[in-house]
Amino acid sequence: MSERGASAARTVTQIEALGFSHVLMIPDTESRLLYDAVRHSSLPLITPCREGESIAIAAGLWAGGRKPLVVLQNTGLMEAGDALRGCGLGPRVPLRLMLGWRGYAGAMAGRKPIDSAYTYTEPLLAAWGIPCWHLMSDEDLPTLATMDRTAEETSLPAAVVTGWAFRP
Repeated sequence: MSERGASAARTVTQIEALGFSHVLMIPDTESRLLYDAVRHSSLPLITPCREGESIAIAAGLWAGGRKPLVVLQNTGLMEAGDALRGCGLGPRVPLRLMLGWRGYAGAMAGRKPIDSAYTYTEPLLAAWGIPCWHLMSDEDLPTLATMDRTAEETSLPAAVVTGWAFRP
């Protein structure tokens, strides 16, 4: 059985290999090690104030010929819904999203009540027509390339969802 959570260092290596130009990120408990790994990499890190702002900045970077990756928690995705509609889905901007899945660990452990952020994440992505893949361990790191390729081919947002906290 693989370890829970992807290695932050290996994830950053994969992000760099895919040619991302910037990482926009509002760190949370599960992504703090990824945040530290990005801070110590060659990738430019942008820390917006709100998740909707990160979507708008990423769309602007894309319009300027760059390839940003937006990292946010699922609750932030819910906050950013209008920006995603107006800056990604409507104008067909291939935003690449990495979503922390708050509530996943508790749901997998059978803890009650189940966090509604867990419950709504995949149905919300499906309602917006955003394809997503799970990044739950290092074995899943190729899903980043799949997400990247899908966004490029469709010129629409695509996402990977991380259910466990990143490891060092």
